[in-house]
Formats: sequence, structure tokens, C-alpha cells
Amino acid sequence: MKKFLSLIIVMLSVCAIGLVGCKDIANTVNPDNTPEKVVSYLSTDSTVFSSTADVVDEVADSVVEISTETVTTGWGMQYIVSGAGSGVIVGKSEDKYYVITNNHVIEGATEITLRTRDGVSYEGKLLAADDSQDIAVVTVTTSDNLKIAVWGNSDDLRIGEDLIAIGNPLGNLGGTVTKGILSAKGRKIVIGNYAMTLLQTDTAINPGNSGGGLFNMRGELIGVVNAKTSDEEVEGICFAIPSVTAKTVYESLVEKGYLEGRATLSVEVSSGSISSGIGGSETVVYVTAVGNVSNDTFKLYDRIYSLNGQVISSVADFNYFLSSIKPDDTVTVKVYRGSITQGYFGNSITFSNQLTEFTVKAVQYGI
Repeated sequence: MKKFLSLIIVMLSVCAIGLVGCKDIANTVNPDNTPEKVVSYLSTDSTVFSSTADVVDEVADSVVEISTETVTTGWGMQYIVSGAGSGVIVGKSEDKYYVITNNHVIEGATEITLRTRDGVSYEGKLLAADDSQDIAVVTVTTSDNLKIAVWGNSDDLRIGEDLIAIGNPLGNLGGTVTKGILSAKGRKIVIGNYAMTLLQTDTAINPGNSGGGLFNMRGELIGVVNAKTSDEEVEGICFAIPSVTAKTVYESLVEKGYLEGRATLSVEVSSGSISSGIGGSETVVYVTAVGNVSNDTFKLYDRIYSLNGQVISSVADFNYFLSSIKPDDTVTVKVYRGSITQGYFGNSITFSNQLTEFTVKAVQYGI
């Protein structure tokens, strides 16, 4: 049985109208199939720095401020929403640098600007992103010599180990350094509609820190900051994507342009409520868009009852199921067929009382 931390979690972007030994770990091909050597660094023999200041001196230049502009439409008008977050430089090719950040920092952005610790701004270009893991890769084309962070191994972390966060809290305090400890590993929580397994820390983290670096005392990048709890009675519960996860997603996005191995059933879903008796209601998940599937499988407005016998009662349940399967897996689906009906208060969806069962093959997401 899956168990998730049931706290109110918020993502952390902001919106407003010794020496380290390294080795090359990535030699990839970018999504347009042009061969391109991308160099990242993985720590080998590293030294524990004697002070926080020494760690900051070593790693702070690899963390960048990110500002975005997104054009949105509302009330018949278009307007620009500004956003802010953080990122970490983790790779380099012949003519560009690769910055890892959170998907929610840059999602929908029409303009991305990166600013380094010394105040130089660069135009960023989104290379690829994955919403299920909340990871995005942004590139910067420049001949300048920028600092590249060194990947650490988050699996080797010990509870209570000192950690340092560097980011852009509130969207205008770039380069802010905070320190805490590793509170827990392997925390399973739901953020939005996706279940994630994260590092927990009491390091002070605030809106604008999203996508910033979480470093150990060896100056290694061991996490990408992405969330914290939001409750007046809760303090010091913040989260980061472990480096072993972030690095795997990063390398797949750079090489393939998508997260390899992520499955989809070629449908989009939403949730709503239906009456379950006098004064009662239940949440249902139904199909809002159908991709390239045959006519004897999903149909528009299908209420998804179960997948491989697992009852689906939320979009998070649906996405959790998808995370447990691989492309080419065969899935047994049970649905209640739905249709649009006109009522006194407008259109609504009504569902059949009979279950329809079929099988469908999962495919690679992003292709």
C-alpha cells in the first residue's frame, strides 16, 4: 500500500505582476540528433571543507537566479506574469552551458533570463522538461567561463549531515545561503498531482529557492530544492529532489529530450465530484482528451474506475499508477462510459452504470 506524507506542500517559485576530484560522466546526443559532447562532473575523491564559508566559496558561482515572463490571457486581455526561481549549472558543451532547475519554475515561460553571482545576465532557452519529476534543463550559449557544480551521491547521505542551500528567495535575494541538516531520506509525498520521493531538510528555504542547489560539506550537489510545507504550526520541513534522481532525469532530458521509461496511456484526465447519495459525493477521474489510441479503448469522458485492478479516485492515483509501469506494458482498464448532458444549470457529464473493460498498451511519454 502506498503511503504519502499528508501535509500541505507548496512549490517554491515566485510569481509577481578542500578541492573536489571530478570526472566526465556524460557524452550525449541532443534532441535534434546533432552529436554534441556534454560534460558534467561526478565527485570522486573529495574533501570535507572545514567551514560553511569554504563550501560557499567553492560552489556559489554555480547557482544562478532565474527570472521568467509568461504571457497569459484573461478577461479578453493578454498580460505578462513575472516569475522567479533558481538553477544550478551542471553541464557544458562546446558552445553552451546546461542549467538544471524545476519544471514549475519555467513552465509556460516565453522568456527565461539567468543571472550569475557576479551580476551577468544571459538569455536562457528551454531544452526539455519533465513535469512528473519537476525537472527542467535550460541552456545558455556563451563563451564565458562559468562555474559547473559537481554531482554528489544523495544515496550516501547520513541523517543529521550538514547541508547548505543556495538560491534566490523571494525572487530578489539571489545568492542567499542557508544551512541546516538532513532530516530524512526517502520521504514519499504528493506535490500537485504527482507522487515524489524526496530528501527532507530543516535548511531555511523560501519561495524563489525552487531549482536551487542543496550541497553537502564536500561542496557536492546532492539535491535540487523544490518544495516546503505551508502551515502556521509547521517549521523546518523542506524538500529537495535527490541528486541520484535529478541527475538521471537531467541526462535523459539532454540526450533524448524526454524522460526515458516514463509511460503514458495516451489520455489526459481530470477530476470532479458526483453525487453518492443524500448529501454525499465522491471524486471521480475522467478522460478529457484522447490521443492516438484505437476505437475499442478509451473514449472521451470515460470515468476511469480501475487500472490493473487498482481503483483510481484521484489524478494523483492515476499518475502514481503510471509511475509503476513501463512503455509496452499491457494495462487492463475498467471504465464507466460518460457523455455530456444538458441540464438547467448548464452542461454536465453523466456516466453509465455498467463497467466497460478493455486492455491498452502503454507507450513512451514524450514521443
